This record gives sequence, C-alpha cells and structure tokens, in this order.
Amino acid sequence: MKNIISKMMVIGLVLAMLIVPVNADSVASKNIELRGEQFKALFKLIRDNYVGEEVTDEKLFKAAIDGMFDELDPYSTFYTKKEANTLIESVSGEFVGIGAVMVQDGDWVKVLYPIPKSPAIRAGVKAEDLVIAINGKSAKNLTPTEAANKIKGKEGTKVSITFRRGEMEYTVDIKRALVKISAVETEEIKDLFPKLDKEIAKKINYIRINSINKNVAEDIEPYIEDAKKQGVKYLILDLRDNLGGYVDSGVALCNMLIPKGPVLHFVNKEGRKITYRSNLRKAPFELVVLTNENTASASEFIAAAVKESGVGVTVGETTYGKGVAQYIYDISDKYSIKLTMEEFLSRDGNKINGIGVAPDYEVIVPNLIVSPQRLFLNDEMEEVKSVELILEYLGYAINEPDNLYDKKTEKAVTEFQKKMRLRVYGVSDHPTLKALNTKLTESIKEKDIQLEKALHVILSKINEN
Repeated sequence: MKNIISKMMVIGLVLAMLIVPVNADSVASKNIELRGEQFKALFKLIRDNYVGEEVTDEKLFKAAIDGMFDELDPYSTFYTKKEANTLIESVSGEFVGIGAVMVQDGDWVKVLYPIPKSPAIRAGVKAEDLVIAINGKSAKNLTPTEAANKIKGKEGTKVSITFRRGEMEYTVDIKRALVKISAVETEEIKDLFPKLDKEIAKKINYIRINSINKNVAEDIEPYIEDAKKQGVKYLILDLRDNLGGYVDSGVALCNMLIPKGPVLHFVNKEGRKITYRSNLRKAPFELVVLTNENTASASEFIAAAVKESGVGVTVGETTYGKGVAQYIYDISDKYSIKLTMEEFLSRDGNKINGIGVAPDYEVIVPNLIVSPQRLFLNDEMEEVKSVELILEYLGYAINEPDNLYDKKTEKAVTEFQKKMRLRVYGVSDHPTLKALNTKLTESIKEKDIQLEKALHVILSKINEN
C-alpha cells in the first residue's frame, strides 16, 4: 500500500491545494491483511477457473474497487487517471486547450461559446459552430467530454479541427494554450434595474461567482478594490448554482469580505479539528448573498460565514447540504480515488452536511416538472407539489403547496388551461404539464424574483439609515 499511494488532495467539491505523504502503516491491521489474502485467493480462483466470457486482470481489479466504492457515500469515487484529472481541471479554472465551452447537439458537439481571449477566439470560432472532425477523424457521436479530451494536449502544440457553420465547413489549425476561466461575472446594477435611482445605484454592486476555483480570489479582487474606491456600501453576492471548489480559495475570498474570525472547521474521524480563519479587520460592504438548492459545498460555508458573522444576510433557498470534504489519492499511474475523510462545520460550528444553510429571506423558484404522469383530483404524491409550486409562482391561488391535488389545485389548473387554450377539465395532463414548464421558464427569464428580493432588502436598509 505504501508504494502505490503517492499523493492526495482535499476535494469537496470542497477541494484544497494540498499534497502530503501517506503513512500506510497507520491503517494496517491484521483484519486488513486477512481480507487482502482472501481477495488475492478469490482473484486467483476466478482468473484460473472461470469459463464464462473472458475477463482481464485489469477488469477484475477495477470491478472489485468499483464494488467497494458503491458501498460508500456518493462523493467517494474510483476514477481512471484521466477522469481524476478532468475532475481536478473542472474546479481549477485552468486547462490547456483551445478555450471553447461545448455542449451536445444531436450526434455532434457544438460550441456553446468561445472563452474570451482564448485561442478559439483568435481562430475565429463562434458560438453554434459544430465540431465535425478532430485531427482528421470524425467527431460524430462524441460526447463533449470525449471531444474535449481529444482537443486538449500539450501547451504550444496544434490541433486541427473541422467546424460546420450553417452550410459551410472550415478547418483550422489552433495552437493549444493555457486557458484561464474567470469564476467571476459582474453586471451594473442599473442594467439589472433600469428604474433604480442613480444615487442609490452608486451604493450597490452585483457580483456572480460561478465556481470557487483556484483563481476566484484573484479574479474578484479588482472588482472589490474598484467598489471600495467608488464608495459602494452594499454588495449582492450571487452564489446560486455554485457547486463549490477549493477550500483555500473560499477562505481567501472570505478574507476579503468576512470580518475577523473562523470561516469553517474541519473535523476528521478521530475528532481532530482544524479551523480556517479570516483575518479581515473590517468588512468593506454589507452583503446580501443569493443561494438556491444548487449552492453546494465550499459556497455553503461562505454563505454560512456571511450569516453567522453578521456582515450580511442570505436570500433565496436552502442550500444543497454538502458538508463533507474528500481527498484524492493516486493509487497507480492508471487510477485515482476520491474519498470522504472529513466533515466541515460552519463559522459557529453548525452542521451543514445533509442540512444546508437556510436563507434569512426565503424566495423559492420552482423546478421544472420532470414526471410525465397525469394528475387528478385527490391524487397524493410528490409531483402534485411541483405543479402547485409552479401555479403559485405564476400567480394562481392555491392552498399551501403540498402533495394533495385538492379542489383549489383543480380550479387553478382549470384557469391555467383556459388561459393557455388547452382542454379545460382540471386534470394535469401531458399538454398542461408541458405548458406549465414553458410558462415557468419564460417567467424566470423575465423576472428574477430572488434578485429583486435582494435589492428590496438593501433598499429597506438604506431607508432605515
């Protein structure tokens, strides 16, 4: 064991930049040795005697490890080395490639958008371009991950890609380079709320953080410094759909925004506690943090630190509830594992895992309905609540959203069907469910009620002062 485990890093998606030696002797025991001997004997028995479809030693080994990890939590995973590198890359904010974000489009992969200042931009690649071939080989039926792995390579080398734009195809040789993805986006508050008074708008900034990657503190610092110079008093920090990232980066971010004190606490199986702290003497802004059910891991301890330090409030939905950290081990040149080894607690020592961070001001945006099942009066199931939440969001009168399809739900569905010119009979059938999803999507695009609530909270504070 000592020879095959070479390094480890904390991940979360709480993930810290950490490489430490592993003392395998500390976990060795007679029981482990016995199980190891049993495993070797069984492995040999299968290899020497099994007469079914041939399986290689490699497949048997991988299947055995996969089986062990199936018994662990969903965050502990057995990876090929390439899969582990892709995971680390996804939260690092840096990779060597052409700098194009890609998505699936039928049988092909298409460019969702080229990253600013990337080789793809310089080569003239545009959003909606289809990737037809990579280095002369067809890219048909590749997934975005498969295509990305073929496009990536050593910095300074070239990759030949054929794109289709409308009816035209073009091939371009693109030199791979180190691409940095900014985790931070900002918008002028007057662009978000055009009717807002100019003098009040000068006091408020909006920043969205998409990932707690290793560049996040560096990326956000210029915006924070500029806001200080401009005399900004209030900062809306949008952490919605932020799945987390590096612990060290999250702590560095807190050191810019959270007043002096703990940021979070790590506790391992033996109860050993490690505390990460902010050393900021005075917070530069009052904060309003936006969260939803996809605000996870590292972004959760940031939201909790805002609440518990008193520097601000949270608006939106209770966060995901991932309060455990993983370490990545390279166990050979082919495989790595990600293993849950610590729990992290909030600034005040409160549990996050399985609970999440509740907002100070709850504003729920319903999810789209995914079940095609028709719903009738007196049905009682979870899908009913999804329908009721959307109806309520769209302004229809119902009782408190629950799992019961009562007469008020039926009436609201009937009114919706009339308005949408559907069959009017109070049953949530397939056309009705589809129409509810469509109207919800349109409404969310037109009006961000969570962001509006954040502004309302700030305006109330301004009026109080």
